[in-house]
Amino acid sequence: MQQLFSTTPYKLNQLLEKIDIGSLGLPELQRPFVWKDSKVRDLFDSMMKGYPIGFLMLWDCPHFDKKKSIGVETHSYPTPQEVIIDGQQRLTCLYAVIKGKKVYNDKYAEKEIIISYNPLENKFEVGCSATHNDKVWIYNISIAFATPQYYFITDYINSLKNYRDTKGLVLSEEEKLIISTNITALYNLTQYDMPVFNIKSDADEESVSDIFVRVNSGGTPLKQNDFILTLVSLYWQDGRKLIEKFSHESTMPTKNTTSYNLITEVSPQDIIRVVIAYGFDRARLKYGYKLLRGADLDKKGAIDITLRNRRFDTFKLKLADVLNLHTWHEFLKSIMNAGYLGKEMIISNMALFYAYAFYLIAKHRFNASYNENMLITSKWFYYISLISLYSSSAESTMESHLTAIKDFTSFDEYKKFIECRIDERFTQDYFNVTLLGSEGLGVSGKGNSAWCAYCAALNILGYHVLFSKSNLLVSKLYEPGVDGNRKSLEKHHLFPKGYLKSLGYGDSQINQIANYAYIDWKDNMEILDESPSAYYPIVCLGKTQQEILTMEEENALPHGWENMPYETFLIERRKLMSAIIKKGYERL
Repeated sequence: MQQLFSTTPYKLNQLLEKIDIGSLGLPELQRPFVWKDSKVRDLFDSMMKGYPIGFLMLWDCPHFDKKKSIGVETHSYPTPQEVIIDGQQRLTCLYAVIKGKKVYNDKYAEKEIIISYNPLENKFEVGCSATHNDKVWIYNISIAFATPQYYFITDYINSLKNYRDTKGLVLSEEEKLIISTNITALYNLTQYDMPVFNIKSDADEESVSDIFVRVNSGGTPLKQNDFILTLVSLYWQDGRKLIEKFSHESTMPTKNTTSYNLITEVSPQDIIRVVIAYGFDRARLKYGYKLLRGADLDKKGAIDITLRNRRFDTFKLKLADVLNLHTWHEFLKSIMNAGYLGKEMIISNMALFYAYAFYLIAKHRFNASYNENMLITSKWFYYISLISLYSSSAESTMESHLTAIKDFTSFDEYKKFIECRIDERFTQDYFNVTLLGSEGLGVSGKGNSAWCAYCAALNILGYHVLFSKSNLLVSKLYEPGVDGNRKSLEKHHLFPKGYLKSLGYGDSQINQIANYAYIDWKDNMEILDESPSAYYPIVCLGKTQQEILTMEEENALPHGWENMPYETFLIERRKLMSAIIKKGYERL
């Protein structure tokens, strides 16, 4: 048995020194520093009381040659010998407070953690106006750690004594002893014992992730993108900030142009995935990590610093393309052009961001024009979403595509590749047989890829909401609503649930996709649980026969559906829904 770890007891000041000299890297591996200041206060309180605060996990990692983290600017070590993979938040706050360094929050804005200490009561608090104005409190303990202990204690006692004198009060000798004892204990926190697991350098990232999960009793596993982000944090921290900023802004509407959109919320993993695919023709993130680490895959993974530097240069260039806001919103328009207008329609983020990688390849490698790139991307996304291309073995599938187009030299070759794959799948049999069954419309549930494609087709074709009294387009239902209590976009059971239950149908039969339609919710409230033959003539009052036929055509309703047996209705409606999905693609 080869043991992949060792245990080493460290004093806190030894770990802080290792950060200062650069032998211990402190990147934001799992997340930016997001602890609340109250949690930092509680950490110091636990240490002062002699409680355990958990172990740290370090990974011997001798292959990096540059580092930037929250430590000092110059280091004795040009490359970190270890990187922290568990306990980063604890060590970050301890370093920041004791060394008086600022940290970054989840928006990558700098912030100072101010912890106050009352030596008479041996009590910590988050710095505030009360602790700032009360002379008993040491407002910011960072100042204490930056001052020699003897001088700080002497100055504190003299300052408090003078303040008491102005109030006609006395600072007793007993209080002076308590103050001296407790401030000494505060300084001694730097000698606090920190248990450390050291994982050896010959453990690969898969083993490190497995160890992390097992030690943390099933905690969130470390992913390949975590290791890639570690490399970015160590080698190019500004790049990590750019990735986090783009991701964060995708969730927040602002007056300025940002990555915000109504289609998706971006995660750092999504961006990493796009950069590795677009920049390195790789879909498997484990290869992306090895490439950025400098592994020479032709020499059994031997680390080559020259290769590493060259690949990081490529990473920087390609990341700039990925994060270009103009390009990003161009791409999103191609998704909307395919009828996918909202987050609820995006079943697979993997499909969306692999489509973005393809968009970037077409734009920058094959010099596709905006219009031709939008068209081919719209068709491709419609196709991969409908057939759930990336629902399984996504990385393998995408890697085979990247390999296939790697040597193309023109947009025509790329376009032919895309269209050939679509044509191979979108046959008459697919729309007449496959799509009607369990791989498509013949299932129950709130929605699947076939349902989303059907809705996308309604948007593409400009079809109207069922039973709408104002000729409302389905696409309008995807716009942000003004009703704070309920979305205007609501599915309706054409054969109502209560009615079907009265006939003995179970939930899986009632909730068939073919029994759903989008209508305005106020109309839905009026329909309630009557049979279609009872409510349909009522909601159609005022419409001409031609208007009814058009409404039925646009919503895949077979004429006379309200009087059909339920099973017959499902069969016939699936056929019409499939026809609309096909028509939507043909319109593209």
